[in-house]
Amino acid sequence: MGREKVAHDYLENEVQYDSEHWDHFQYLRTTALPILEVLQAYTPLLHGSIARGDTSRNSDIDVIILYQITEFQIGVPLSGLRYEPLERWIIQATPLAAVKGVLIFSASPPFSITFPLIPFYPRERDFYSFGGAVGFTDLKSNLIIRVPGVNKKLLFIEPTEAGHKEYRITPENATLIAKQLNIGVDTVLERIRVLERRDKIGRTGIFKKRLLTPDESFGEVLKEINETNPASRRRISRKKIS
Repeated sequence: MGREKVAHDYLENEVQYDSEHWDHFQYLRTTALPILEVLQAYTPLLHGSIARGDTSRNSDIDVIILYQITEFQIGVPLSGLRYEPLERWIIQATPLAAVKGVLIFSASPPFSITFPLIPFYPRERDFYSFGGAVGFTDLKSNLIIRVPGVNKKLLFIEPTEAGHKEYRITPENATLIAKQLNIGVDTVLERIRVLERRDKIGRTGIFKKRLLTPDESFGEVLKEINETNPASRRRISRKKIS
């Protein structure tokens, strides 16, 4: 699937979902609910299109845990659902970003769980609210609850009863978007800059991406990165998040 292009800054639209869309959306949510339930002690969130509702046939189940946790704490409860990770990655998007662990599961539909190996900065936590995030308690009370958020086209998705309204976010409406998402306006402006830059020059790549072998642990590889990569070491040592 090709990279999504940023929308024109004047775009505004209203989308109505058909029965096929609603059925697939509910299928994703029904699959995600027990995953969140067994991990609820760690306050997991669904984020992205599965939280907003503007899913497609290619949508995965993306789970984020915002605070440090071990792979063991994730793996034990998921093994009760007979889920075992297919791939284990360490990812650092930029030299200034937190180092994250990512577990990818070969389920149907596929899903991933992301968790920080060092503390997120507040703006990094805001990133998930920016894209839309919903937790287990809300999902359990209303399986098809949807929340506003911004997609990779820089379109603000506002759920409606029949589907959603969408309009392009810009520096001019960034303050309004930040208030609606309850995040800092700096986060909104930063995402606009990043995604518009990618749209102009192409995907800039990920600073650090490492596939772990079966006998490697996240802690061991994080220690190796800290010892061998000065840029990563500066971020790892700067753990204070206030």
